[in-house]
Amino acid sequence: MPEIPDLEAVRHYLMPRLAGLRVAETETPLPWLVRTGAEEFATLAGHGFGEIHRLGKFLIWFVDDGRLLVVNPMLTGRFHWVEKGTKKPGMLGVVMRFDDGHEVRYSDMRRMGRWYLVPKDGLEQVPQMATLGPDALAISEEEFLARLKPRRGQIKATLTNQEFVAGIGNAYSDEILWAAGLHPHRRRATMDEADLRRLYAAMRSMLEESIAIVDATVQGEGLGKKEEWRQHLKVHRRAGQPCPKCGSEIRGQVRSGSETNYCLTCQPLFE
Repeated sequence: MPEIPDLEAVRHYLMPRLAGLRVAETETPLPWLVRTGAEEFATLAGHGFGEIHRLGKFLIWFVDDGRLLVVNPMLTGRFHWVEKGTKKPGMLGVVMRFDDGHEVRYSDMRRMGRWYLVPKDGLEQVPQMATLGPDALAISEEEFLARLKPRRGQIKATLTNQEFVAGIGNAYSDEILWAAGLHPHRRRATMDEADLRRLYAAMRSMLEESIAIVDATVQGEGLGKKEEWRQHLKVHRRAGQPCPKCGSEIRGQVRSGSETNYCLTCQPLFE
Protein backbone atom coordinates (compact mmCIF):
# COMPACT_ATOMS: atom_id res chain seq x y z
CA MET A 1 0.00 0.00 0.00
CA PRO A 2 1.45 3.39 -0.96
CA GLU A 3 2.01 5.50 2.15
CA ILE A 4 3.35 9.00 2.76
CA PRO A 5 6.99 8.42 1.64
CA ASP A 6 5.86 6.64 -1.53
CA LEU A 7 3.36 9.29 -2.52
CA GLU A 8 5.76 12.12 -1.72
CA ALA A 9 8.29 10.52 -4.06
CA VAL A 10 5.64 10.15 -6.80
CA ARG A 11 4.62 13.79 -6.67
CA HIS A 12 8.20 15.05 -6.43
CA TYR A 13 9.09 12.97 -9.50
CA LEU A 14 6.11 13.95 -11.63
CA MET A 15 5.70 17.68 -10.94
CA PRO A 16 8.83 18.93 -12.73
CA ARG A 17 8.28 16.52 -15.62
CA LEU A 18 4.69 17.64 -16.17
CA ALA A 19 5.55 21.34 -16.11
CA GLY A 20 4.50 22.95 -19.39
CA LEU A 21 2.95 19.78 -20.81
CA ARG A 22 -0.64 19.28 -21.85
CA VAL A 23 -2.73 16.12 -21.91
CA ALA A 24 -3.09 14.97 -25.50
CA GLU A 25 -5.54 12.17 -24.73
CA THR A 26 -6.66 9.82 -22.00
CA GLU A 27 -7.47 6.13 -21.85
CA THR A 28 -9.33 4.21 -19.18
CA PRO A 29 -8.83 0.45 -19.71
CA LEU A 30 -10.48 -0.07 -16.30
CA PRO A 31 -13.12 2.66 -16.48
CA TRP A 32 -14.71 1.94 -13.12
CA LEU A 33 -11.57 3.22 -11.39
CA VAL A 34 -12.58 6.74 -12.46
CA ARG A 35 -15.50 7.20 -10.10
CA THR A 36 -16.59 10.50 -11.68
CA GLY A 37 -16.81 8.86 -15.10
CA ALA A 38 -14.47 8.12 -18.00
CA GLU A 39 -16.21 10.67 -20.22
CA GLU A 40 -15.56 13.47 -17.73
CA PHE A 41 -11.98 12.24 -17.33
CA ALA A 42 -11.47 12.57 -21.09
CA THR A 43 -12.11 16.34 -20.80
CA LEU A 44 -8.58 16.65 -19.38
CA ALA A 45 -7.36 16.63 -23.01
CA GLY A 46 -5.87 20.00 -23.83
CA HIS A 47 -5.20 20.85 -20.20
CA GLY A 48 -2.06 20.80 -18.07
CA PHE A 49 -1.28 20.33 -14.41
CA GLY A 50 0.24 22.70 -11.89
CA GLU A 51 1.20 21.45 -8.48
CA ILE A 52 0.48 18.00 -7.10
CA HIS A 53 -0.32 17.99 -3.40
CA ARG A 54 -0.68 15.08 -1.02
CA LEU A 55 -3.25 14.76 1.76
CA GLY A 56 -2.95 11.53 3.68
CA LYS A 57 -2.96 8.77 1.07
CA PHE A 58 -4.56 10.98 -1.60
CA LEU A 59 -2.71 12.79 -4.39
CA ILE A 60 -4.42 16.00 -5.50
CA TRP A 61 -3.47 17.22 -8.99
CA PHE A 62 -4.28 20.86 -9.76
CA VAL A 63 -5.64 21.20 -13.31
CA ASP A 64 -5.02 24.49 -15.13
CA ASP A 65 -8.76 25.22 -15.37
CA GLY A 66 -9.23 25.04 -11.60
CA ARG A 67 -10.47 21.48 -11.34
CA LEU A 68 -8.87 18.89 -9.08
CA LEU A 69 -7.87 15.37 -10.02
CA VAL A 70 -7.90 13.34 -6.80
CA VAL A 71 -6.33 9.88 -6.72
CA ASN A 72 -6.43 7.31 -3.93
CA PRO A 73 -4.27 4.35 -5.03
CA MET A 74 -5.55 2.15 -2.20
CA LEU A 75 -3.64 -1.14 -1.75
CA THR A 76 -1.93 -1.84 -5.07
CA GLY A 77 -2.16 1.31 -7.19
CA ARG A 78 1.14 2.16 -8.92
CA PHE A 79 2.18 5.11 -11.09
CA HIS A 80 4.45 4.86 -14.13
CA TRP A 81 6.18 7.58 -16.17
CA VAL A 82 7.13 6.16 -19.55
CA GLU A 83 7.42 6.98 -23.22
CA LYS A 84 4.57 6.06 -25.55
CA GLY A 85 5.00 2.53 -26.86
CA THR A 86 6.68 1.16 -23.73
CA LYS A 87 5.44 -2.29 -22.73
CA LYS A 88 2.26 -1.99 -20.72
CA PRO A 89 2.15 -3.19 -17.11
CA GLY A 90 -0.36 -5.74 -15.89
CA MET A 91 -3.78 -4.44 -14.88
CA LEU A 92 -3.29 -1.10 -16.58
CA GLY A 93 -6.20 1.03 -15.43
CA VAL A 94 -5.71 4.68 -16.42
CA VAL A 95 -3.48 6.48 -18.93
CA MET A 96 -2.78 10.18 -19.46
CA ARG A 97 -0.79 10.76 -22.66
CA PHE A 98 1.04 14.09 -22.92
CA ASP A 99 2.01 16.20 -25.88
CA ASP A 100 5.73 15.39 -25.55
CA GLY A 101 5.11 11.65 -26.04
CA HIS A 102 5.31 10.64 -22.37
CA GLU A 103 2.55 8.93 -20.47
CA VAL A 104 1.46 8.73 -16.86
CA ARG A 105 0.15 5.21 -16.45
CA TYR A 106 -1.66 3.83 -13.44
CA SER A 107 -1.80 0.08 -12.82
CA ASP A 108 -3.70 -1.63 -10.04
CA MET A 109 -3.49 -5.39 -9.53
CA ARG A 110 -6.46 -5.48 -7.16
CA ARG A 111 -8.38 -2.80 -9.09
CA MET A 112 -9.28 -0.96 -5.90
CA GLY A 113 -7.94 2.53 -6.67
CA ARG A 114 -10.22 5.53 -6.97
CA TRP A 115 -9.90 8.53 -9.30
CA TYR A 116 -12.10 11.62 -9.07
CA LEU A 117 -12.19 14.74 -11.27
CA VAL A 118 -14.01 17.42 -9.27
CA PRO A 119 -14.44 21.22 -9.22
CA LYS A 120 -11.95 23.20 -7.14
CA ASP A 121 -14.50 23.44 -4.33
CA GLY A 122 -15.65 19.83 -4.75
CA LEU A 123 -13.36 17.86 -2.45
CA GLU A 124 -16.38 16.95 -0.34
CA GLN A 125 -17.54 14.82 -3.28
CA VAL A 126 -14.61 12.47 -2.60
CA PRO A 127 -15.50 9.74 -0.09
CA GLN A 128 -13.46 9.82 3.16
CA MET A 129 -12.44 13.46 2.71
CA ALA A 130 -15.10 14.67 5.15
CA THR A 131 -13.84 12.38 7.91
CA LEU A 132 -10.11 12.45 7.12
CA GLY A 133 -7.90 13.36 10.06
CA PRO A 134 -4.99 15.82 9.93
CA ASP A 135 -2.07 14.78 7.76
CA ALA A 136 0.65 13.03 9.73
CA LEU A 137 3.26 15.54 8.56
CA ALA A 138 1.08 18.57 9.24
CA ILE A 139 -0.26 17.84 12.71
CA SER A 140 1.46 19.55 15.64
CA GLU A 141 2.68 17.63 18.67
CA GLU A 142 0.05 19.18 20.93
CA GLU A 143 -2.80 18.42 18.54
CA PHE A 144 -1.48 14.87 18.14
CA LEU A 145 -1.56 14.37 21.91
CA ALA A 146 -4.99 15.97 22.26
CA ARG A 147 -6.45 13.68 19.61
CA LEU A 148 -4.70 10.59 20.97
CA LYS A 149 -5.40 10.88 24.70
CA PRO A 150 -9.16 10.09 24.51
CA ARG A 151 -8.48 6.90 22.55
CA ARG A 152 -8.03 3.67 24.47
CA GLY A 153 -7.56 0.90 21.86
CA GLN A 154 -4.48 -0.80 20.45
CA ILE A 155 -1.94 1.73 19.28
CA LYS A 156 -1.26 0.31 15.80
CA ALA A 157 -4.96 0.28 14.97
CA THR A 158 -5.18 3.87 16.17
CA LEU A 159 -2.13 5.03 14.21
CA THR A 160 -3.48 3.52 10.97
CA ASN A 161 -6.98 4.92 11.47
CA GLN A 162 -7.23 7.63 8.80
CA GLU A 163 -9.81 9.52 10.85
CA PHE A 164 -7.25 9.93 13.63
CA VAL A 165 -4.29 10.93 11.48
CA ALA A 166 -3.99 10.58 7.72
CA GLY A 167 -1.28 8.89 5.68
CA ILE A 168 0.12 6.06 7.82
CA GLY A 169 -0.48 2.45 6.82
CA ASN A 170 0.64 -1.01 7.78
CA ALA A 171 4.33 -0.76 6.88
CA TYR A 172 5.24 2.58 8.40
CA SER A 173 3.17 2.03 11.53
CA ASP A 174 5.45 -0.93 12.28
CA GLU A 175 8.53 1.23 11.73
CA ILE A 176 7.24 4.12 13.82
CA LEU A 177 6.21 1.93 16.73
CA TRP A 178 9.55 0.11 16.69
CA ALA A 179 11.39 3.45 16.73
CA ALA A 180 9.19 4.60 19.63
CA GLY A 181 9.63 1.34 21.58
CA LEU A 182 5.88 0.67 21.70
CA HIS A 183 4.30 -2.73 21.07
CA PRO A 184 1.71 -2.54 18.26
CA HIS A 185 -0.93 -4.31 20.36
CA ARG A 186 -0.38 -2.23 23.47
CA ARG A 187 -3.45 -0.25 24.44
CA ARG A 188 -3.23 3.53 24.35
CA ALA A 189 -4.82 3.67 27.80
CA THR A 190 -1.67 2.08 29.31
CA MET A 191 0.63 4.83 27.95
CA ASP A 192 1.73 7.97 29.70
CA GLU A 193 2.44 11.35 28.16
CA ALA A 194 6.13 10.55 27.69
CA ASP A 195 5.14 7.53 25.58
CA LEU A 196 2.88 9.69 23.41
CA ARG A 197 5.50 12.38 22.89
CA ARG A 198 8.04 9.72 21.98
CA LEU A 199 5.54 8.30 19.48
CA TYR A 200 5.04 11.69 17.85
CA ALA A 201 8.80 12.25 17.56
CA ALA A 202 9.25 8.77 16.05
CA MET A 203 6.45 9.41 13.55
CA ARG A 204 8.03 12.64 12.34
CA SER A 205 11.58 11.37 12.17
CA MET A 206 10.71 8.04 10.54
CA LEU A 207 8.55 9.63 7.84
CA GLU A 208 11.01 12.42 7.09
CA GLU A 209 13.95 10.01 6.91
CA SER A 210 12.00 7.62 4.67
CA ILE A 211 10.84 10.39 2.33
CA ALA A 212 14.47 11.35 1.69
CA ILE A 213 15.45 7.72 0.99
CA VAL A 214 12.50 6.89 -1.28
CA ASP A 215 12.79 10.23 -3.07
CA ALA A 216 16.43 9.59 -3.94
CA THR A 217 15.65 6.04 -5.08
CA VAL A 218 12.82 7.09 -7.39
CA GLN A 219 14.75 10.04 -8.82
CA GLY A 220 17.58 7.64 -9.64
CA GLU A 221 15.69 4.70 -11.09
CA GLY A 222 12.52 6.30 -12.46
CA LEU A 223 8.88 5.82 -11.70
CA GLY A 224 7.39 2.42 -12.38
CA LYS A 225 10.48 0.22 -12.06
CA LYS A 226 9.27 -1.26 -8.76
CA GLU A 227 5.92 -1.83 -7.14
CA GLU A 228 7.08 -0.37 -3.84
CA TRP A 229 10.15 0.89 -2.02
CA ARG A 230 10.72 -0.93 1.25
CA GLN A 231 14.43 -1.79 1.22
CA HIS A 232 15.24 0.67 4.02
CA LEU A 233 12.66 -0.57 6.52
CA LYS A 234 14.07 -2.01 9.74
CA VAL A 235 11.33 -4.37 11.00
CA HIS A 236 8.41 -4.51 8.58
CA ARG A 237 8.53 -7.82 6.69
CA ARG A 238 11.72 -8.71 8.55
CA ALA A 239 10.28 -11.55 10.66
CA GLY A 240 12.99 -13.95 11.80
CA GLN A 241 15.80 -11.46 11.26
CA PRO A 242 17.73 -9.83 14.13
CA CYS A 243 16.48 -6.54 15.49
CA PRO A 244 18.86 -3.71 14.42
CA LYS A 245 18.76 -2.33 17.97
CA CYS A 246 19.18 -5.35 20.24
CA GLY A 247 19.73 -8.40 18.04
CA SER A 248 16.61 -10.25 19.24
CA GLU A 249 14.49 -12.00 16.64
CA ILE A 250 11.87 -9.84 14.97
CA ARG A 251 8.42 -11.31 15.42
CA GLY A 252 5.67 -11.46 12.81
CA GLN A 253 1.90 -11.85 12.92
CA VAL A 254 -0.49 -11.96 9.98
CA ARG A 255 -4.11 -10.97 10.41
CA SER A 256 -6.54 -10.54 7.52
CA GLY A 257 -3.64 -10.53 5.08
CA SER A 258 -1.72 -7.74 6.86
CA GLU A 259 1.61 -8.46 8.52
CA THR A 260 2.63 -6.83 11.78
CA ASN A 261 6.28 -6.94 12.82
CA TYR A 262 7.97 -5.93 16.07
CA CYS A 263 10.76 -6.72 18.51
CA LEU A 264 9.41 -8.02 21.79
CA THR A 265 12.60 -6.98 23.60
CA CYS A 266 12.51 -3.36 22.41
CA GLN A 267 8.70 -3.21 22.33
CA PRO A 268 7.36 -5.04 25.40
CA LEU A 269 3.60 -5.48 25.48
CA PHE A 270 3.37 -4.75 29.20
CA GLU A 271 5.21 -2.00 31.05
